[in-house]
Amino acid sequence: MKTPWEKFALPGDRPAYARGESAEFRKALREIFGPLIDRVERWPAGPREWLMAEVPSEGSLGAFFRDLEGRLAPTGSLWVVFPKKPFLEELSFPYSWTDVQRAGLACGLVDNKVAAFSARLTSIRFVIPIAYRKSRPASGR
Repeated sequence: MKTPWEKFALPGDRPAYARGESAEFRKALREIFGPLIDRVERWPAGPREWLMAEVPSEGSLGAFFRDLEGRLAPTGSLWVVFPKKPFLEELSFPYSWTDVQRAGLACGLVDNKVAAFSARLTSIRFVIPIAYRKSRPASGR
């Protein structure tokens, strides 16, 4: 079984942050990562190398991704977590996997990895395309 470092490509020498509200997300986060990442109520200022965010079931997917894209360092990873298809209705989640992927792509990100997060949650990793990394300011929010 892969370690969290391998599965989610944690940045070894830089902080990693996660944000999400559901009890299921928080429980899985503790079980998978323990003290390896910081769960935050608000994102820290500045560009970040590694972010994980639970996709909200309300609001605009586009706004969600635009906000997070602006917080990524040029070579950063953004993991988004949401219910797997069999649990969408049970967890009152209105978006499909395709909806989430398309929203990330529409913000100029590319998806390059999928990983199970828990028995009922999945995750997609998005990154800034290599061609745009050098021209991107490393300011973050």
